[in-house]
Amino acid sequence: MYGVIFDFLRDYVIERHGGKETWKTLLVATGKSPHKIYFPVTEYPDKEIVDLAVKAAHALNLPVPVVLEDFGNFVGHKLVTFYHMYLKSKDWRTFDVIENASSNIHQAIHRHNPRRKPPKIVADKKSNDEIMVYYKSPRKLCHVVKGIINGLADHFKEQFNVEHLECMHNGAEECVFRVTRVKLVN
Repeated sequence: MYGVIFDFLRDYVIERHGGKETWKTLLVATGKSPHKIYFPVTEYPDKEIVDLAVKAAHALNLPVPVVLEDFGNFVGHKLVTFYHMYLKSKDWRTFDVIENASSNIHQAIHRHNPRRKPPKIVADKKSNDEIMVYYKSPRKLCHVVKGIINGLADHFKEQFNVEHLECMHNGAEECVFRVTRVKLVN
């Protein structure tokens, strides 16, 4: 996992859950120095982010999936801002980013790293109001993916219902999400 995700996690903990001291406490709780720095383009073991998430969930007395989804929601906006150069058009919205996440965005981000391990994300746009998202990764961070979808929607000021239809945590080969636009009644 690239260090940029750890930076996002640090920002999430600092902004939403108690500040810098909470972040330092989480680092220490996972056997790291309270002054540990994650470099954005350096790869770190996946286990490190999972350990941090588990300790955070325990400290917050919340289920890990809830914390991971909330983190994903927080990350949605940051991903658009951080990787803005990979968006093909300023007119892109939530569905555009989702549709291009694996085929264009991940490929561009990881093209210089032959050992890359990005998740497989496939989007099948059914209509202007519905998209199916298929996620597969040994990391099984599907709760983060669901949160990111909601975070993207927040970023673009759109509203969607995200249904988690199939899950790798329940034995499925991949996670399947149905994302449908919420029709606002005036």
